[in-house]
Amino acid sequence: MSVGYYPARDYQPLVEFGAIRRGGSKSLILSDEQVAALADCLPAIRDSMCVGGDRFVIKCESGNFRLHTSKRHGSARLFVGTEYISLTTLDMDYLVRVFHILQQKLRDYIIALSDVVSYVTSSLTSTTYVEPQANASTNIDYPHLYEELVTFV
Repeated sequence: MSVGYYPARDYQPLVEFGAIRRGGSKSLILSDEQVAALADCLPAIRDSMCVGGDRFVIKCESGNFRLHTSKRHGSARLFVGTEYISLTTLDMDYLVRVFHILQQKLRDYIIALSDVVSYVTSSLTSTTYVEPQANASTNIDYPHLYEELVTFV
């Protein structure tokens, strides 16, 4: 899991979930609304899968985001559109334990979005590293963002 800005999506803060699959890796990118939907249904899914619940099927849906558990396989599938990744019981247990950190990081990035957009605008017109404004968010690694901008262009 990672939280970051996506240049191809107007520097919106998004959450990426990745999984290793046979034949390669797969990742899904979730918006803040989809992360909120996941947060709402995560406790019930965790209880079903990890705490030894009845392993009943749970379906959590919001727009093109879906999370379904499987009674038969003891796993969950996280969908965005038709793409999905599978999550084991251990994956879900870990996700529940660290989800508050992911949500806090996403909130920090949402709050800093105007600073990022301002920084990107000034950096793209410069030929040298641009120092962030004195009141810019401290939650952003501006040297790293600058390197990504130079590489992206």
